[in-house]
Amino acid sequence: MESSFWWTVLGPVRGRRAGREARLGSPQRRALMALLLARAGQPLTMAEITRALWRGDPPGLAANVVQGHVGAIRRMLEPDLPRRATGRWLLPAPGGYRLAMTADTLDLLRFRALTSGEPPLSDLVEALSLATGEIAEDVPAEVRSHPLFTALADEYDAVLRATAERALADGMAAVVLPMIRTAAGRRPLDEELQASLMMLLHADGQQAAALELFGEVRDRLRHDLGVHPGRRLREAYRQVLADHPVGTTRFVGREAELAALLTRLPEPFEPAAVVAVTGMAGVGKTSLAMHVAELAADRFPDGVLYVDLHGFDRDRPPLTTCEAVRSLLGVQDVCDPASLYRSSLSGRRMLVVLDNAHDAEQARELLPGSDGCAAIVTSRDDLTGLVAFNDAYPIRLGLRARVTTAPMTEDVRASFDRSYESLSPDAEVLFHALALHPTKEIGPGAAASMIGDEPQHARTLLDELASAHLIDEYRPGRYSWHGLVHDYGVEMAASRLADDERDRLRRRMFDHYLFNNRQAGAIARMKLALVPPEEPVTPACGGYEAERRMLRSLMTQALVEGYGEYVWRFAGIIGDHLDKTGLWPELRAAGAAALVCAERTGDPRRTAEALRGLARVHAGLRDYGTAIELMAAAMPLFVEVDDQQSLARQHLGSAWLRATAGRPAAAALHADRTLSISRRDARPDDVAAALNGVGWFEARQGRFEAAIGHCREALGILSGLGMRRAQADTWDTLGFVNRRLGRYREALASYRRALALHREFGNRAAEAATLRSIASVTRSHDVPTARKALDEAVEILQELGHPAAGRMVAVADSQRP
Repeated sequence: MESSFWWTVLGPVRGRRAGREARLGSPQRRALMALLLARAGQPLTMAEITRALWRGDPPGLAANVVQGHVGAIRRMLEPDLPRRATGRWLLPAPGGYRLAMTADTLDLLRFRALTSGEPPLSDLVEALSLATGEIAEDVPAEVRSHPLFTALADEYDAVLRATAERALADGMAAVVLPMIRTAAGRRPLDEELQASLMMLLHADGQQAAALELFGEVRDRLRHDLGVHPGRRLREAYRQVLADHPVGTTRFVGREAELAALLTRLPEPFEPAAVVAVTGMAGVGKTSLAMHVAELAADRFPDGVLYVDLHGFDRDRPPLTTCEAVRSLLGVQDVCDPASLYRSSLSGRRMLVVLDNAHDAEQARELLPGSDGCAAIVTSRDDLTGLVAFNDAYPIRLGLRARVTTAPMTEDVRASFDRSYESLSPDAEVLFHALALHPTKEIGPGAAASMIGDEPQHARTLLDELASAHLIDEYRPGRYSWHGLVHDYGVEMAASRLADDERDRLRRRMFDHYLFNNRQAGAIARMKLALVPPEEPVTPACGGYEAERRMLRSLMTQALVEGYGEYVWRFAGIIGDHLDKTGLWPELRAAGAAALVCAERTGDPRRTAEALRGLARVHAGLRDYGTAIELMAAAMPLFVEVDDQQSLARQHLGSAWLRATAGRPAAAALHADRTLSISRRDARPDDVAAALNGVGWFEARQGRFEAAIGHCREALGILSGLGMRRAQADTWDTLGFVNRRLGRYREALASYRRALALHREFGNRAAEAATLRSIASVTRSHDVPTARKALDEAVEILQELGHPAAGRMVAVADSQRP
């Protein structure tokens, strides 16, 4: 091999000699060449080659195939080489082969020569410039995942980071910025690399660009991975904003105010919150605000900002909005600092401390608007304008060490009364309903479900509430209400709603979120066969994590308020989340307290529901014996109140418990009892639900023909009722049965019917599960269909931001044909 022959593996695998590119041939041959190049002159055994090229499952003639590739590579390297000759460059080695390469012929060896020892910055820059892409980027992905290539990537990354640190230390950020920016562009989710780029931009005087980069990375992490920035990235961001750090303060006393303030800080998916801390000079407003900022810093991964607005200083006037923004962000000579402030905070979770405000107007333009953000405003003024029009929660500090919070002044209450009295009767009903909502934000779909109306009319009513300043449309189609408005709404609902109306509103709310959140497909796997609304409704929240928090709140609310059947259903959807976060013990305590309260009332229905809800919690704790006992204790109470529908569901839940506990015979008896009660009650939708549930249990127990019969009967009823959405579960069961019977054509047809219905109603999680079933059915005889189904399933999981997406992708990859 002449010295003019140059091979690259730090990017696409290429070989050029005298300006002409070598022709490597098939992807597998290119992969073999990449492996040899990555080993950089060291031996590569035949066993390593075959494991890498065939992913650990080589065919019987794998060695012959490799030898054929070796011969072709030798002839490519040395066209005049006699047949069967070894040549000078691709040499035999113990158990395999090696390439004779030097730093003059291989980029990897040149890279290592430049970076060995303690090289100057110029050598590091030259080494990094050798990379033209990802390691072996044009090699098939399954080969590129080999540890040999991942080790090279780690080696390159270590040099990349070391070079960035050297450049920062030497004041040479501009020298390495281009290549660090290029590398960061290739790996947009590499937090360490993005943090290095942020610090280099900052060192180069591009603070605004560094802030903008942080926002872009944060948004990508949230959208693609469902996570917040990690410690390294947050530290870089704080260093960029280091002109105004929040210092450590001592705080003693005022436990009530501290607790009230911490309680008002929003969850990640909740709208921005404002707290107004007011009082005379010297009472500790700033100390309280700074102490909360210190305690809550971890809840705001994008940082804490502080500015003294000098609202009551004798020696200087209050800061203007532009001056405050420059102080908050540490920037100078910006044409439009207010615009920079909005863009810097957009989509980020930050806490802003606006200290010593002169009045509401001075603070208003500096309030963050993104979900999960909060502002603490301190002032000697009462800040009534923020309380009335920006939903600020007021905390008034007096001279005493402990002063109760002032949740609602007479002026504020009078303002709310005027707004409430201006509402139409329908808007009043919706306002009462919102008081029962577990969070303080909603969309037209959920609002329509709660009041039993059409989404368009619900949107009109929401706009009416917004015009009355009782709620706010904080982004198109999403409405929020904060602090005092919620407290006021709870008071009005308590005085204006009858018990039966309150019950109806709660059940509608539970039904909406049960059947119209993104994980609604998970209930299909439970086979509880509950009939959802037929009109698709927009999901409750924008992300998977937000929806799980919503459902957890609803589950707790249902548990405490005695809606045991909903506890079972919500837990069926988010059981994995409750397992991971360890919330079952917390729910057990809440359920036990709810049961005591129900028993004290002497109401058999409430007691039965509390027993059923607590049973589901014990099932989540894998305490199936206690769960079964609690379910059994609830049954005679449902008989006492003659609630046949709940009794049927109780038997269905008992069937699931006994099947899970390894008692299939007892499970079958309860499933049959479910169907018997439902038929006697004669409600067609309940009969269909029972048939579907029984069919599923029969299928799981191998009673396939009986399952088919019950599922087809359920389909007949549902078709007659026009309940298309509920049919999806039944078609899925039929697909499972036919697959187990070896009837793959019928199984595929059933799964495709289920898939079409899942797509019609937007059940994305169920769609992904059915696509995986289709891939399993077709993988042995229709490889293209199986591969397409798997790819679509993986894409959906990633789109949903499912916390188990990575694991599910690995599972999907392992099932690829």
